[in-house]
Amino acid sequence: MSGEEKTNADYIRGLEMMIYRLSFKNEVDPEKAVRIFRLIASESRGRGLSDEDLESLTGYRQGEIRKILRMFYDLRIAGYRRGRHPETGATRYYWSIDSDSINVILVSRKKAVLQKLVQRLDYERENAFYVCPNDKTRYTFDEAFEYEFTCPKCGFLLEEDNNSKYIEVLENRIREIKKEIEEDEKKIYST
Repeated sequence: MSGEEKTNADYIRGLEMMIYRLSFKNEVDPEKAVRIFRLIASESRGRGLSDEDLESLTGYRQGEIRKILRMFYDLRIAGYRRGRHPETGATRYYWSIDSDSINVILVSRKKAVLQKLVQRLDYERENAFYVCPNDKTRYTFDEAFEYEFTCPKCGFLLEEDNNSKYIEVLENRIREIKKEIEEDEKKIYST
């Protein structure tokens, strides 16, 4: 698998995880939402899939399918084009994945994660920590002081915790995400 194929697979996997989580908020079956996403994403002819096509491919009810498609549309993951039914002439909507929007969504999600990691890094740098040698629970200096440097759960004397490993892991992850965001933005905005 080439680097670009791996990156695309990571995008798709990340997007599927996002769809899965957001399905709960939208009261949609997450397994069905991911399956419909995969079907629309794999539509190779470029014309898109109608809700009727999706119904025949999945066996799901049109109401469920339309609710999922609406969720995709609201999230700017998918778009549609209008067309005519070949036999009846009725208006049909053909759904396809909007890859440009997906990339922007994923970058914004990575930026949100980056912001949380930076906040956590600041927290780790600004605080001294103590840990219980028995159950490994961490306490800030203020919490440890309040408990007189004794674990409130088991009574063991708290030991100073060297958080340099936490800081190092956070710094490395922050660097990785910043690099990913930079590469992603180059791909998005270079076209």
